[in-house]
Amino acid sequence: MAGVITAAEVLDAAFDEMGGPFGWEGQSDCSATACAAWRRLTGIDLMAGLRGLYANRAEALALIRSRGGFTPMWRLQAASWGLREGREATGAIGVIHVDGERYRVLGLCMRPGLWVAKSLTGAAVCPATVEACWNA
Repeated sequence: MAGVITAAEVLDAAFDEMGGPFGWEGQSDCSATACAAWRRLTGIDLMAGLRGLYANRAEALALIRSRGGFTPMWRLQAASWGLREGREATGAIGVIHVDGERYRVLGLCMRPGLWVAKSLTGAAVCPATVEACWNA
């Protein structure tokens, strides 16, 4: 598992993996990019078993529905790696939402209360509310 992860390492990995526009093809969405960054930080591939199962928005949403919703899907993925839900900490991966937004996204914690996630145009750092998160 990972050692101590710094906020600078989180930001570097996130900006490398989350750069460029958002897409639903399974490579540049919030889940694929957050998992790619987290894999760089921890060696854990939370996208295992999901990669290649969708190539557009309709397929992604169907996959999410088939797994009980966005948060339940990530709880199942984390459990498959033996991860337990934890507290916000630098380097955590989690299901978050920005206040006022109805959508949940997968992001990386820079520090409690401050997360980085894929936006429509690249990576965005923002305060967020955590629904579930996991630490390596």
